[in-house]
Amino acid sequence: MNLNTRRILGYLGLIPFITFSFVPLFIPFPEGYIFNLLLSFYGAVILSFLGGMTWGWHDSESHNLSLIIGIIFSLIGFFIIAISNMFLYYSLCIGLISFIAFYLFELKVSNQMKDEGYKLLRKTLTIVVAICYLTSISTFNW
Repeated sequence: MNLNTRRILGYLGLIPFITFSFVPLFIPFPEGYIFNLLLSFYGAVILSFLGGMTWGWHDSESHNLSLIIGIIFSLIGFFIIAISNMFLYYSLCIGLISFIAFYLFELKVSNQMKDEGYKLLRKTLTIVVAICYLTSISTFNW
């Protein structure tokens, strides 16, 4: 997949993150809670997707370890979905930490990060997602 396609899909994938994190600023509880819940669910699905990407990193020197860690991130995504309804604040925190951790893991292990364009795209996407999570966490209504 070329870089332009990745950019388009990556930025389109940010739309739900931005919507779910900033709409609650303008809508009072309980509707804001629903958007935070949707952010948690959507983030968990994307995190699981990112974990599955490791299956395509055949040129990685530590391929088996990448697969195991990728599965762990996918399981974290499932865990986030499983706890979101009862522990939404904590699921948002786990999502934030997991996205940053996956970026750092990918930076260290994936050979795709040698491409400066891809590396900049992933960095930008991770920063925007982190801002979305931080917005939701900082404005969370208990």
